[in-house]
Amino acid sequence: MITGHLGVAAAVRSRWPGLSVLWLVPVAVAPDILDFAYVALGICSPYGLYSHTVPAAALTGAVLGGIAFLVTGSRSAGLVTAGVVLAHLPLDLVTGHKIFWPGGPLLGFSLYRRPLLDFLIELPIALAGWWVLRRSGRGPSWATVGAAALALALAQATFDVLPQVKPSACRGIVQEVP
Repeated sequence: MITGHLGVAAAVRSRWPGLSVLWLVPVAVAPDILDFAYVALGICSPYGLYSHTVPAAALTGAVLGGIAFLVTGSRSAGLVTAGVVLAHLPLDLVTGHKIFWPGGPLLGFSLYRRPLLDFLIELPIALAGWWVLRRSGRGPSWATVGAAALALALAQATFDVLPQVKPSACRGIVQEVP
């Protein structure tokens, strides 16, 4: 899931205006950001072991939720932040193929192998989040204009036509994009 995570961030922002879209977007894709950091550092995290498993996402959510709490003084901001990180996992179950528990099997529907189906499932999630944010009147104008919805659609279409391979620091493992 790629743009679908952005839809989750937008929908959450519509309900919790105290959390910035600029905070929620990276929080929504935090496990993916961690994956890219591991690659940059040369750390092997096969199939999202250190980023996309339930314990890894819970730890990431706790850290980011703690930061949100410390910055805002709001427990709900911390809990919502942690929840957005954890929401990453079920969305990736739809599109990806990875482990969700250390030592567990690879799980997921691997919709990245079916780009049209991925587009038809993921884009409505992204656009629903955009629409909810727009209707709430609580979003920044740059995120709620029609051009933002068009940008989401174009981004998803682009992701679905590009080769779906994610860099890995693991020798001999070519990972699908989660």
